[in-house]
Amino acid sequence: MKPSLLAVGLSALVLVSACSGGTHPGATATHATTPPAEATTGTGATPSPVQTPTNPDRLPNPVQSPLPVGSKTLYTGSGHGARAFTLPASAGKASSITVMWTCAGPSKFNITAAGHTLAGSQCGDGSGVFGAKIPHANIHELAWKFSADNSVIWRIVVTQPPGN
Repeated sequence: MKPSLLAVGLSALVLVSACSGGTHPGATATHATTPPAEATTGTGATPSPVQTPTNPDRLPNPVQSPLPVGSKTLYTGSGHGARAFTLPASAGKASSITVMWTCAGPSKFNITAAGHTLAGSQCGDGSGVFGAKIPHANIHELAWKFSADNSVIWRIVVTQPPGN
């Protein structure tokens, strides 16, 4: 029995998010993919569209691969809108800090310190995963703020590489 044309066409469907890089020169964006839509055979039913998450716990984990041995996690969090946090004093001595995040919503998510943007991205449907390496020269302020509209949800992990 041959599979229906609809089932073959739908099983090949893969949606890729449009995500932009951060505002910091060291910021990078990686693209996540949404799994193929469930195919139906013979009914002609259309699969339901991908839904933007409304809860930060439903966002993908921003850490896409294992952290190097000896890395220190300085902050892990999730929420919506703006939030402030303070890095531990050891972060001020690090050669760099890595920030990985994902967000969903109609506007931008920025990470700032002392009024300066360290990294940021446009959010979209929550499938994009972003990362930025913040060099030591930009870590003199340990009080950081996430700047986002209340409609934006996010998950973030801030790490310090080994040996710092």
